[in-house]
Amino acid sequence: MITAAAGQVAALVWEAGAVLAAPMVTIVPTAGGDPLVGPTAAGLGVSGTTYTYVWQVPAAAPEGPYTAVLDGTDGATPVEVELAVFVTAEPVYASLDAIKDALKITDNDRDALIADRLSAASRQIDRATGRRFWLNTEPTARVINPRGKVFCDDDGAHLLVKDVGDVAGLLVEVGRTAAWTDVTGSVEPEPTDALDEQRPVTSLLRASWPVGIGQRVRVTARWGWPQVPAVVSQATALQATRLFKRKDSPEGITGSAEWGVIRLSRVDPDVHALIEHLIIPGIG
Repeated sequence: MITAAAGQVAALVWEAGAVLAAPMVTIVPTAGGDPLVGPTAAGLGVSGTTYTYVWQVPAAAPEGPYTAVLDGTDGATPVEVELAVFVTAEPVYASLDAIKDALKITDNDRDALIADRLSAASRQIDRATGRRFWLNTEPTARVINPRGKVFCDDDGAHLLVKDVGDVAGLLVEVGRTAAWTDVTGSVEPEPTDALDEQRPVTSLLRASWPVGIGQRVRVTARWGWPQVPAVVSQATALQATRLFKRKDSPEGITGSAEWGVIRLSRVDPDVHALIEHLIIPGIG
């Protein structure tokens, strides 16, 4: 099963086992209802017997399971291949299948419950670190009060900003609400090699920043991380597994014949150890 988020894109891949005539894709809620996509051949990629489709999940898509169907014909024989997709309200940092493998669950009966725990674990990672590890689809503007967010050295003035995961479309302006001046050309995103290393830009370097009363900086960018770090995926999987198991221990206590009674802590120390270096100072 693929986990996708409303408002984000999901890469769907089917292995049909044959080269199909008139292949079409349809995406419908598993519980029934009108298709969100198709039937359509538009956007369907073909490479031998492998078919791909990049689904822009609607921002208004309700959370829950969906079925993506590839159908066509192999000669006179109808072929239909289904792919399960679970849509969450916001992006998650581990796959549903990874959690099921860790829990040794092979059926689909508890997918909704596991997806709920996975979503909750992802948001716990956000809160614990003070940042988020998914990237806006489009650039959005944020107005920043530079007071207390600028430090100077021999290179110039560094304005601390929220994580920027893509500088394509970056726009930096200074001034006030009614009058903004574009200064993008005089700004250097930092660290300079951050995006090459799949890490975010966290400051903007310029000769100086206005810090007078009422002065603001408006930054338009794609906020978040370029991609989810492997340690965040690991931490999320651990936390989601713990949250799922907690349903069997409402008082925070579990046990086994081998280990006896064990109290489940609210904060998994292994999770904290994985993400500790990502926590913004003052958050954790």
